[in-house]
Amino acid sequence: MQNQQTPQWLELFTTAFGAKGLVALAWWAGAYHAERIRNLQGTYPILHLQGGAGSGKSTLVSNLWRLSGEPEDTIFQANATFAALISNLAKAVNRPVVVDESERPTPAYEPTFEACYQAGTVLRRWAVMGEPESREVSFRGALAVVGGNHPVLRSRSIALDLDHSAHTADNQAAVKALYALHISDLSEFLTKVQQHQDMAVFCMGKAEALAFELADQVGIDLNIRDARNHAQLIALLDFLDTLFNVPATALESAKAEVRRMAWQTVGRTRGLVED
Repeated sequence: MQNQQTPQWLELFTTAFGAKGLVALAWWAGAYHAERIRNLQGTYPILHLQGGAGSGKSTLVSNLWRLSGEPEDTIFQANATFAALISNLAKAVNRPVVVDESERPTPAYEPTFEACYQAGTVLRRWAVMGEPESREVSFRGALAVVGGNHPVLRSRSIALDLDHSAHTADNQAAVKALYALHISDLSEFLTKVQQHQDMAVFCMGKAEALAFELADQVGIDLNIRDARNHAQLIALLDFLDTLFNVPATALESAKAEVRRMAWQTVGRTRGLVED
């Protein structure tokens, strides 16, 4: 599988969004195996996309959805009801759910977001009309949150902080070229990601050792939960590379970005976190 050429869409994607975009793409690929990963390792990190206006959050998310063959605006908006959120989460099985919190002044879904991190966690119980018993709703997908300031995410997420100042003419040209591709040119992403679940499991098998290695590199201030969150991303980058032959320089830059993110995590999640 490694002898294949890098597909055009991936070359454009790495040029358009750089190392941070490739990290997001690795998480996105893992989202289609989220339940399997949680069954193996207990957790799958929440993706928290941050950045000011014009930083490229919406453009990145829309291109991730295009790779999945979904409408570009498949984002749960902050002004929707809590019941609608629960419905969206309940229907997601081994697939991402994106919630836009950038316009919400105060956090509103803290317990729900917390529940989306671990395996088999009940999100809510409610009485179904006409039925005497309540039902349990468990999240079996992967959650991405755009914007917002949620304390509960600090030790349960991997935070990608996008920066408008990093944009170049080459980035913009690559974004335009990506949008110019027909949806059929992008379809191999989801097809291969879903077909190779055994490879995903194999790559994720390295995450635990990578977590301890990462904790040693960063230092004792990095708790094992944060180390695991970021180690899972490194393993998923290897999964992407196995499927699509990620350019070597881009792959190493993305892994370096994950290690940098782990360093930054220490500053926002000091103190031990129990598993």
